[in-house]
Formats: sequence, structure tokens, C-alpha cells
Amino acid sequence: MLVLAVIVAASFGVISATAGNSSGTAVARPAHSHSSHSTPAADLRVTLDRLLGEHAALAMNATNLGYSGSKSFPAAAKSLDRNSVELSKAIGSIYGTKAANVFLNGKFQWRAHIGFFVDYTVALAKKDKAGQAKAVANLMRYTKEHGAFLATATGLPKLTVQNDLLGHVLELKNQLDAYAKGDYTKSTALYRAAYHHMFMTGDLLAAAIAKQKNLR
Repeated sequence: MLVLAVIVAASFGVISATAGNSSGTAVARPAHSHSSHSTPAADLRVTLDRLLGEHAALAMNATNLGYSGSKSFPAAAKSLDRNSVELSKAIGSIYGTKAANVFLNGKFQWRAHIGFFVDYTVALAKKDKAGQAKAVANLMRYTKEHGAFLATATGLPKLTVQNDLLGHVLELKNQLDAYAKGDYTKSTALYRAAYHHMFMTGDLLAAAIAKQKNLR
């Protein structure tokens, strides 16, 4: 069984995320990316929104395909990791290569949370309650550790960032849970919500960085 093909338009701009294709790719573009008034602050916001929106779509595509045992899963996982590398480069362009490496590869940082979602997906497919609980515990720690990293870098309140990451984690988990139960109406609604949330995250981070770096 292949994952639902989701097409979201209108207020988000355009996303076409078809998890059942062989490439496992998704293209996300926020509505405000079409503005003719390009500034460093606006460009940063658009970049973070695009990459984070793609992250959510690619992550849900990958976990749904993984749960289904699809042969497309490896390709989807590779697309997701390419997106992670792009995100780390965006961070590096602002804070340097050392910060980019910590963001991507640090313990309980960005790449780690994707691995924890894979762990959860495998455990869910196997009906392994202990494995699911361990993966969720690791994801909860990720929200604390990665939230602290981003808060320190951007100057945002730590709790604000941690709660934002928690929302992201729960949205992706709940979307997969609904998909696994065959509730595709709910899983599609959660897919859309999780994708939309990433634009709020991008706006939050971009505004803080623009203020910190005096971008206009």
C-alpha cells in the first residue's frame, strides 16, 4: 500500500508531495516567495520556510513509505537527508561551519531526530511498544537539546523553541499513527498541518536571526 498523494495549494503557495513516487521528493514553495521586493531578511525567511516545509513533507513521505515497506523508502530517505544537509548549509552561512556541523550531526540534534523517527516507524510496524516508547523518549530529549542549541544561537527564549520543536515532533508522530491505522482523512489533515507549521517555525527563526544580525 502506497502513501496518499497530497497536494496542498492556496494559502501555502504550492506543495506537491507524492510519497509513492520513486524519487521520494517533494517541492515546497511559500506564497511569499514570489515577492518582487527581495531583501536579505526576506530571502532568509523564504529559504528557511522552503527548507523546513520540504523537511516536513519529505519526513512524512519517508515514514509512511517505511511503515508500508515500500521499495521507494531508500530514495525517500536520501531526499530527506539531502534536505538536512541544505538546512545545515543555511545555518552555516549565518553561524559558520562549526555550528552547521553541530546542528546537523551533534548528539540529539537535527539528523538524530530523523533517526529516532525511523526507529519509531520500525517499532510501530512491528507493534513493538517498548521500541516505540524508547523512540518517543529520544524524540522528547531531542526537542530539549536541539531547542537549547537553536535558542543559544538565535537569542530566542529556550522554552519557545523547545515547544515549537515539540509541536513538530507530535505532528509527525500523530500523522504516522493515523496512517498506520488506515485513517487517511486524519493523516492527510495532519500532513497539511505539519507542513504549515514549518513555515511558522521558519518565520520564528528568520525573524530572530534578522534582528540578531541586523538584516533588513
